[in-house]
Amino acid sequence: MRILFVDDTRDTREMFSMAFRFKGIDTVLAGDGREAVVAVRDVNHFDAIIMDVEMPNMNGWDAVREIRLLQNGQSVPIIMFTAYGNGENLAKALASGANDLWHKPLLPNEMLARLEKYVA
Repeated sequence: MRILFVDDTRDTREMFSMAFRFKGIDTVLAGDGREAVVAVRDVNHFDAIIMDVEMPNMNGWDAVREIRLLQNGQSVPIIMFTAYGNGENLAKALASGANDLWHKPLLPNEMLARLEKYVA
């Protein structure tokens, strides 16, 4: 399994990357939405994308919309996650093209368990 994990906090990226790799998951990291779009454009396949909402350069909402325009980004499950959760954010995530919105804090094992719903 290959996951694109997008978050602007380096410590968060490193923690999740180590946990995912320990579970045998190939993890590609991006620090903002623009890097995520480039990664999806340049990498042939991701099984899922986990995308933070609030980031510099390009936020998660805009990144999801751009990824959905790419041929290899049209069907990949995209899960957004945020520390600022409410019903409006879920509606906004779904409208942008994401499959779901999760609320921080989440531990890597919790995230992987939830991800099973989207990745066979």
